[in-house]
Amino acid sequence: MMAVRKLKDFEQWSHLGFDGKLVFRKPLDIPFVTYSNHTPCYEANAYIHSLMARNLKSATIRGYAHDIIHLVHFIEKQPLLSQFNQLTDATFTLFVQSLQAERTPLGELKRKNNSVIKIAHTCLDFLQFIQHFHDLSSFIGKDKGNSIQILEKHYKRKQEGYRGFIEGTKITHTAIPTKDEIKKRHPVSSDNALRVWEHIKTQQNKDKRRRDMALYTAMEQLGGRVTELHLIKMSDYEEARRTSSLTLTNLKRKDDNTTRKIPVSHLLLSVIADYIKVRKKVMRKKKVQHDYLFIGLKTGLRLSADSWTTYMNSWKKELGIEGELHPHLWRHAFITDKLKELILVTKEVNDKDDFRKHLLHTETFKMQLQQWSGHTNLSSLDTYIDLAFADIHGYTEVYNAVSLKSSVDLAKRQIELLEEQIAKKELTPTAALGEMKKLLGAFQANIDKSILSSSQ
Repeated sequence: MMAVRKLKDFEQWSHLGFDGKLVFRKPLDIPFVTYSNHTPCYEANAYIHSLMARNLKSATIRGYAHDIIHLVHFIEKQPLLSQFNQLTDATFTLFVQSLQAERTPLGELKRKNNSVIKIAHTCLDFLQFIQHFHDLSSFIGKDKGNSIQILEKHYKRKQEGYRGFIEGTKITHTAIPTKDEIKKRHPVSSDNALRVWEHIKTQQNKDKRRRDMALYTAMEQLGGRVTELHLIKMSDYEEARRTSSLTLTNLKRKDDNTTRKIPVSHLLLSVIADYIKVRKKVMRKKKVQHDYLFIGLKTGLRLSADSWTTYMNSWKKELGIEGELHPHLWRHAFITDKLKELILVTKEVNDKDDFRKHLLHTETFKMQLQQWSGHTNLSSLDTYIDLAFADIHGYTEVYNAVSLKSSVDLAKRQIELLEEQIAKKELTPTAALGEMKKLLGAFQANIDKSILSSSQ
């Protein structure tokens, strides 16, 4: 079994200070690569140390390690290869083809071209490190005399928010495939979302049900990346109870905006409050202490983002849902819905181009969108704008605000009356529930009546 293990808080010294003492770099969780017989792969681990010296983030280094493990595995399986420096154009091409051909137990392709490209480019960088590490000549380079001949491609691109262009040279290889077609980001369908919710709230394990309901509601109402949701702390929740805004950690950003605040509903806070009883019980039983909100019920430790994705995959199979089902689809739905809100309250906006101009020239829009979604670049939102306008296209119903307000006021009075009757014990809980259902039915009827055709 190939392994990429984690070394917690690994420290690496960088230089001698003026006082003659070693100066250490910031401790990082770094990967540790071994062969199938558990022997360390010293070249792969030396490469990981070189990535630390380049001041790359822990998550980026982990991604590189999980890319090069494929090449480590490939070398082990080849009868005529035992070292990385024995690779040639032909064997590197075979490696790339094996990445493309690998299939799941169900017979589906394991990875798409974009994944193959990423792995292959990382492995080329690793092989250049191998050449330097062993002081080799004619192993990898752009001249024909090299065992592995690489190509250099010049690139020039505009980065939003910066003046001028970013230019550079990247290396590639003739065996590396072309990119997949750009994939549209489609949000989760309301039908699939409902099926997952119904499944979660009917789970037999009561503690897991409460924990999963809280995490699902956070996923639905905060629009965070799955790892951002798993970094939410108890102190963030306590602050949200006071301020009605919950702080999320910003991932995938190059600037200094490390957090963002999202308005939260009473519904989310109440669902989390219900789950916190479970959290306290488990952490007391397991004798652990930390500030993370979402925990594993068997350990009491922070629940990993991978665990939630695994749950979603298993629910997809159990429910027989076709197509994709992963946490990021709820993020797409959240952003699309927020864009629809902005479009509908902006009377001057008639089409997508109009809306993009508003985004570019209105600081309020920029701040709102980037605060909600955590995106660095507005260009990242283009596909969401398309989806929002596709949903709104043909929208012909408007609400009579006066009629709606009176309906809301009436519903409030009726609820207050029910509360008084329950407090005086004039109504049993069962009778009160029946009255509440009638009230909701009447409220829905009032909403339906307040819808007017825009053609009138």
